[in-house]
Amino acid sequence: MKFWILALTLAGGLFANDLDDRYAQLKDAQTKKDPDAVKKLALESSKLAKAEAALPQPSDASAVADWKQRVEFAKQVDLFAEYSLASTAISITDQAKMEELVDALLELSPKSQYLTLCSSTYLAALAKQGPEKQLAAAQKLLNANANNEDALDALANGYISSSPDRASGFATRLLTVMKAKAKPDGVAEADWEKKKSIMLGDGYYISGTTACAKSGWIECDRNLKLAVPYVSRDQRTLGITYYYLGLADYQIGKATGDRTRIQEGAKYSDQSSAIPGPMQGQAFKNAQAMKQELNAPRR
Repeated sequence: MKFWILALTLAGGLFANDLDDRYAQLKDAQTKKDPDAVKKLALESSKLAKAEAALPQPSDASAVADWKQRVEFAKQVDLFAEYSLASTAISITDQAKMEELVDALLELSPKSQYLTLCSSTYLAALAKQGPEKQLAAAQKLLNANANNEDALDALANGYISSSPDRASGFATRLLTVMKAKAKPDGVAEADWEKKKSIMLGDGYYISGTTACAKSGWIECDRNLKLAVPYVSRDQRTLGITYYYLGLADYQIGKATGDRTRIQEGAKYSDQSSAIPGPMQGQAFKNAQAMKQELNAPRR
């Protein structure tokens, strides 16, 4: 977002008022990363900006051009108030102050485009206070914007053990959002691609493993094969992914009489057994059992 209109010097104009002073003060506070001042001035600036943007068009034709300029200026100040809260939140280390700034942004504009800038930092900070705190915050973000990818990702991961069905639902929504969402303004291309890769991996992995837990082998197989390119960066997760792919292909092969599927199951189980992690030992046993079954004389 380019706030080019905000560079105008309008303090002496026909419609000049406290908005100019508040905006100047807010810019200074944001530059100094002063969370208390930013929070106070952002809320005040937004209130003044909304009031000025709502002013009726003057009847004097000579004043219309200035009025239009001021209305546009006010709208840009309102956006800058949101941006100042988000940008300051991610630039400070005081966790309590960071939470206050994000809460203020949610109060000011629940669907603000700038929540994308700070949601991840906000949720990571709250995770340090415990999973319940993070899940509550994620739900609050999601209530404000049903397409907040950070909230969906936190909820999908947060419920994977305690409520797999809920985790699966959030993971499915996360995949839908990330497949359709364009890079937000103000986010570097490389950063967005990295985030997108992580979240697509989480979505496919959680959808796949929760399907396996319910013996939904076809859905498990489909999603985990899509997850592999994304989760390969994390060997522990990759080992678990291969483990469940081994089970899924074996079960599909048994159900359909397809030996090539069982062979695939043995292959994935071998791959899982080669990776240190929680599934390594059982994956080895599974691979041996599958191979023995494949090598047994056919009746």
